[in-house]
Amino acid sequence: MLTIAVIEDQPKDCETLNGFFDKLTKEEGKRFSLAFFHTGETFLDHFQKGQYDLILMDIELGQGINGLETSKRLRKIDDNVILIFMTNLAQYAIDGYQVNAFDYCVKPITYWDFKTRIKNALSRIEKKHKTKVLINAEGNKRVIEATNIYYIEVDNHLLIYHTSEGDFQSYGSLKEEAKEFAGLDFAKCNSCFLVNLAYVEKVDGFDATVAGKKLLISHPKRKEFLDALNKYLSQS
Repeated sequence: MLTIAVIEDQPKDCETLNGFFDKLTKEEGKRFSLAFFHTGETFLDHFQKGQYDLILMDIELGQGINGLETSKRLRKIDDNVILIFMTNLAQYAIDGYQVNAFDYCVKPITYWDFKTRIKNALSRIEKKHKTKVLINAEGNKRVIEATNIYYIEVDNHLLIYHTSEGDFQSYGSLKEEAKEFAGLDFAKCNSCFLVNLAYVEKVDGFDATVAGKKLLISHPKRKEFLDALNKYLSQS
C-alpha cells in the first residue's frame, strides 16, 4: 500500500486523479491510499515527515498559499518525500527545481502522461523501500535502512557502517556488500569504501567528501565512481 497526498483545489481534477489511480490499480496491481487536500494550509496542518510516499501538488492553488510556497514549507519538514507538480503552464514547472520536485504534469492531464510519470515515481519509491540491511552488529541483529548509510568501510574482514544513527561493525567482505547494494545508489570510490552517492558533497581531484568525511578515490575506480555519481545526479 502506497500513501499519496493530492493537493488540488478543483473538485473535477480530484475526481479525475482518483479515477486514474483506480485504473492504474487494475492495470498494475498496485494499491494506493489517497488523501486529498484543497488548500496548502490544510495539507501542512496535517503533514508529518515520512507520512506519504508521494505528493502531487497543484502549483496554482486558488485559495491561500500557492503550491510552490506549500512545497517550500513541506521541504522544511521532509526533504526526501517524492514531489510531483501539476500545472496549467509548463513554464511554471521550472520552479520545481527550488524544492527538488521529481517531475511535473501539465494540465489537462491525460491518463497516458499520468501513468508514465507515476510509474517513474513508483520505481524511485520501490528503490527507496528496497533498502533494509540486516547486520550482526556486536552479536546483535540490527536492521539498517540503506538510505541512512553514509558509506561502508572495510578493515581486513571488519565492515564498518557509517550511518546517521552512528557507526556499526560486522564481519564480512565489501565485495559481497557491493552485490547486496546492486541496483541502489552506491558505488566504490576505492577498494575500502562503498559510498552512498546521496551523501557525496564534493569531489576534488582524487578526494570525495561524503557526509563531511574526506575519502580517497583510487585511480582505477575514479572513472567508474564519477560515472555512477553523474548518473545519480542526472536522475535526482
